[in-house]
Amino acid sequence: MLKRVAGFIISMALCMIFMLYLAPMMDNHPAVKPLISFIDERDIDAGALYYTEIEEFSEANITMDNTMAYTPRQGVSTF
Repeated sequence: MLKRVAGFIISMALCMIFMLYLAPMMDNHPAVKPLISFIDERDIDAGALYYTEIEEFSEANITMDNTMAYTPRQGVSTF
């Protein structure tokens, strides 16, 4: 039982270290910076579960649906 409790406490500590220290450091990473500025410029609620009311995401969803519906298939002639 002690081993399980210790494992749980260590897991929680690692999660807290990641959330409070490591994840915020990623804000300055060159790969993440453009995404953060895009979200800030358009005042997007990044914590929202659904982005249905944001124009950029609506267009992306339509494009994704079309891509999945009309992907080329092997052995099927397009003519």
